[in-house]
Amino acid sequence: MSDLFKEWYRFWAPIFSGEKETENYFSYNSIEIKGFRGLSHVSLNFSKNDLVLLLGLNESGKTSILKAIECFDFNNDPAQDQLKAFFTSIRNKQDIDCSSPTTITAEISFSEPLDFKFFQKALRSARYNRQIRSTVDAFIARANERCSVRITRVIPFNVGNAGASYYKFEDHLPIEDQKLESVMAQEIVRRSPYILYFEDFQDAIPEKIFTNRRSDGFNPAWYEIIDGIFFNTNSNYSVKKYLGYYSNNNRRADDARTVLKQVNNTLQETFTEKWRDLSGVKEIDHTEIVFQENKKYFEIKISEKDGTTYSVHERSKGAVWYLAFLMKTEFRRKKLREGSGKPIYLIDEPASNLHSTAQSNMVADFEKLVEDTTVIYTTHSRYLISESNVKNTHVVSRKDGCISCVKWGEYIKGKAPNVSYYQPLHDCLQIVPNNLDIPWDRAIITEGPSDSATLGVMQAVLGEENTHVIYPGGSASNLSTLISLSLGWSASFKILLDSDSAGKKAKKRYMQEFSLPASQFVMHAAQRPEIERVFDKTELVKLYELAFEEKVKTVDKKQYLALMRKLITLVRTEKVKQQVVSAISTDTKKRFAALFQELKQ
Repeated sequence: MSDLFKEWYRFWAPIFSGEKETENYFSYNSIEIKGFRGLSHVSLNFSKNDLVLLLGLNESGKTSILKAIECFDFNNDPAQDQLKAFFTSIRNKQDIDCSSPTTITAEISFSEPLDFKFFQKALRSARYNRQIRSTVDAFIARANERCSVRITRVIPFNVGNAGASYYKFEDHLPIEDQKLESVMAQEIVRRSPYILYFEDFQDAIPEKIFTNRRSDGFNPAWYEIIDGIFFNTNSNYSVKKYLGYYSNNNRRADDARTVLKQVNNTLQETFTEKWRDLSGVKEIDHTEIVFQENKKYFEIKISEKDGTTYSVHERSKGAVWYLAFLMKTEFRRKKLREGSGKPIYLIDEPASNLHSTAQSNMVADFEKLVEDTTVIYTTHSRYLISESNVKNTHVVSRKDGCISCVKWGEYIKGKAPNVSYYQPLHDCLQIVPNNLDIPWDRAIITEGPSDSATLGVMQAVLGEENTHVIYPGGSASNLSTLISLSLGWSASFKILLDSDSAGKKAKKRYMQEFSLPASQFVMHAAQRPEIERVFDKTELVKLYELAFEEKVKTVDKKQYLALMRKLITLVRTEKVKQQVVSAISTDTKKRFAALFQELKQ
């Protein structure tokens, strides 16, 4: 072990310098961060929801949170010659004489029991003999009772200087032998899923991916990705072996073409199976790796449906972002997807410089990706906020060098009772209306997400022109902030309310509070007092079956909200949109058409 490793890792063993050997029965439930840069204490839980949004302005500290999560896994540490700078950067720069440790704690659950064999390779690498068997077995028994462990990575500091990091167990699982404890904890981390960080467009695909390491343009990360595609095609394939087919001593050009064709089939199959249905890749029909023998580099080519072929730099940033993201998540490491558990993707400001529609599509795509992945992403763009996932959004802000990260619901609790559920959009994004993005001067304010999602769905079904922005409130009684903002912007707006007692009471209060005329309010008809009642019950059952492929007898309020949130993404696809159109009666369409006419007058 080198002196650098000894300096920066307290209990290191040769096995930890190699490739991760992930197990598919491990998954991350939560992350807790203390003392990382300006983060005093941040906690994120994704055991019930694998799509987490960190919302805040630039320089608010969102990136620091992602970097702290990435730092939990020692496999993400930089090369040896960069370790000093890396560990030193973790300290809060303002605390020059810091002597408090940075700690990053992850709760890791496992669906299969641990046994002594699981730790055997690591223990042997750390030169432990069988005398510690009873200690290890006792730990395994306690851990298996809970089916989870909490592991902390500790980076100590002494008067501002970083020390050697180590791992330890929490919650009544510690082991008296500190080295043994750290070795076992590190082995669990080594076998846990990948944690991968992506930085907007700075990770774009190079025009040329050189294979000669001495070349000025050699990019080791992208070389590894291409090598990973070869490996995923056939575990016996590699870029090095492929280059050997062009050897002057034994040239096998036909074999090289055969291998590359198989590799491209793997790339296309992966693209088709996992990505073709995503909104952000509609302009890509076919992807292909091309090898330039003379200069020894690979190129990525993109073809559209008409067969026109382009280099990646000739396509839109959005399409290239998705293709780069695909290749990094699927092939970044040779064994990334082979038997791995649920990885964590840390996505920093994804495509924030794309058009608002493209950003909204990206959110819908993230919701699909979390079927087998945990996605934690940051943004300061309103268009990258998922209405259906607002409860799992965290508001990030910085004050006097300290970063706070508060869950959306907790943020609202600290505000006045009349604050809208969507107040963070105004507070932390400092929204200013922009008539190039949304028709802010014409708005519809609704009681809540169900109403806004329904209007969005029916707007698509009826082919209504998108002439008004729709602002969902928290409830009929919590629309004051949205009304204030609309008045402040001199917007023309209507307020849609249920015709129940709460809606009537709210209408009366807002008319008095803001001196609004009755014509500014639209109430649902008395015989259909709520937006879900505008549909017939049989229609909702059909739509629910279409959206979720699940038969139900009736659709309750909770199911209705889930249905509309699902449909608002599905109706973007023409085929599904026509199915939705067919499931809704002519009378229902007429009722909604009349409602839109009243709202847009």
